[in-house]
Formats: sequence, C-alpha cells, structure tokens
Amino acid sequence: MKIMPSCTNELGFSDKDISHLETISGSRISYLSKTDNKGKLFSAVVNKYSSLKASYTGFTSSVVKIGNPEEIDDNLRTELRNSLLTMWPWRKGPFEIFGIYIDSEWRSNLKWDRVISSIKSPEGRHILDIGSSNGYYMFRMMEYNPSMVMGIEPYTNFYYQFMMLNSMAGINNIFTLPLRFEDVTSLDKKFDTIFCMGILYHRRSPVDFLTQIRKMLTGDGEVVLETLIIEGETHTALIPEDRYAKMPNVYFIPSIPVLASWLKKAGFRDIRCVDISATTAEEQRKTEWINTETLADFLKPDDNSRTIEGYPAPVRAVFIAGL
Repeated sequence: MKIMPSCTNELGFSDKDISHLETISGSRISYLSKTDNKGKLFSAVVNKYSSLKASYTGFTSSVVKIGNPEEIDDNLRTELRNSLLTMWPWRKGPFEIFGIYIDSEWRSNLKWDRVISSIKSPEGRHILDIGSSNGYYMFRMMEYNPSMVMGIEPYTNFYYQFMMLNSMAGINNIFTLPLRFEDVTSLDKKFDTIFCMGILYHRRSPVDFLTQIRKMLTGDGEVVLETLIIEGETHTALIPEDRYAKMPNVYFIPSIPVLASWLKKAGFRDIRCVDISATTAEEQRKTEWINTETLADFLKPDDNSRTIEGYPAPVRAVFIAGL
C-alpha cells in the first residue's frame, strides 16, 4: 500500500520528513494489517477492491461522488455495499459510491458550508487536516484545486475508509496517514492552512496544542478551528466532571472569550469567530451506516437543551485565526 505521493519532495517535505513519516506510518500500517483484528479485516477489504477505479468523481455538491452507477453491475454493487457497511461507523459524509448512497451520521456538508465561505481559498495551498476521518472535507477541498492535502487520522475505521474511497477515486494530491498529531509536530514542512475540527476539546493542554499548530503554519497561514463551546460572554470554561455527552475524554469546553484568549496566548492574530451553531438532529442522527449511539442518545429525553449528564447541549463555534 502506497504511503505518500511520489512527488512528496516537490510538495515541500524534506528528506527527513519523508523518512520520518514513511517509517512511523509503515510501522503502524504493518501492525494494523498483520496483527490488529480490525485492521486485518479492513486492509483485506481495501485490497479486495484495489482494481476498482472510478472513471468519474464529483466534489462540488453536498454529496461526494465516486464512480457512476453504470460503471459496475448490480451484483458487484450489492457486494461492495455490504463491504462498505462492514467498515462502519461512517461518521462523516454523505458519499455516493458507484450509486451506493452512504448516509453518514453527520451531514458534514452543513459544517463545510459554514466554513468554506470564511476561509482563504484552498486554491494552490498546502493543507493539513488534523483528525481527517474518512476524508470527506479533503475531497470537498478538491473543488478549489489545492496543491496538496495531507490528513492524519489515528482511528482504524476512518483511516481505512479513506484508503478505500481514494483507492477508487484516485486523487493524487491528497493522502492520509494513520498517525496522531504528536507524530507530525517535528516536520520541517509548513502548511498554508490547517484544519482542526472537533479536536480541541479532546486535548489536555489546549494552549500548548494551538501553539504547536501555529508553529506548523507558513507566514500567511491560517488555522480553521471548529470546536465545542459554552454560550455566554463570561470568561469561563466547562470542565466536565466525568463525561460530556457520553464522551469520556472531554477536558475543556470554553466560552467564546476564553477560546479567543487561548488563540491569542498561542500567538495567533486576526482572530475571528465566524459561526456559532447548536448541533441538531438535522445534522447528527442515527442512520443505517452507524452502529453506535448518536446525538439523541446523548441528550436528556425530557430536555434536549441538556446533555444526559445535565450539561448544556452541544454548541459549536468556528474560529479563523492567522499569524
């Protein structure tokens, strides 16, 4: 399995970067495909369809489309659909793969629409997507002709979902590595845009995390930060006692003023909050393509303004910040 594009040097990665990324990614992929039970299953699925190449891709609408229905017969479509289902949960989407509609848990097009109008055009830019999941946002970026998009995604299901999708789509200037953020912070490579969506509240030290992101940006770079917030203008943050919306690893949920101060302390300038949106069942809901709980399970049955633990229900903000 190819780890990085062949033209990586031309994209600004040093020889040291390439060696580092290929070594740690290769080690991780080897473990997943040979030792980890889930990784072995998903690696086999990707390999099974490695010869299936789409003659058409479409990235300009809410549904990422890979392949036309007429490119495969109904028997193969049924087999492929069953194989895609084994890779669940499909969190991000929607996708249409050779006529197979993947109705993902999140209608990620809604978040994309809130983000894309407020950022610098991805055209010609070198982009990093932290926690890139199955690559939905990376594929949507293709409408704007970026030079390169690199995703990092440590979760086995989501990494192999991307590998499956791009094996069929064949987009040469995007790739995902099965790594954590800490694995890429030593790179010489700098990025023009860094997407960090749905990650910050999982970090024990948010200012340190944001500072490291800033160090990875070019001089005119910007971070696109989407995260949980608590509403209000007070300088406060919610620190869940145990879980938040059943998530065990949520450390800080800041107010807008606190989040702005974190970005400032991390060295960012031109800090803008461009959107605040409550998460609703229109955007996150149970579908055939997930095998886990979803938003409705995380809220009080008799009061959807509160999480099951009694905290304010999820509200998310999008911040854009530069250097």
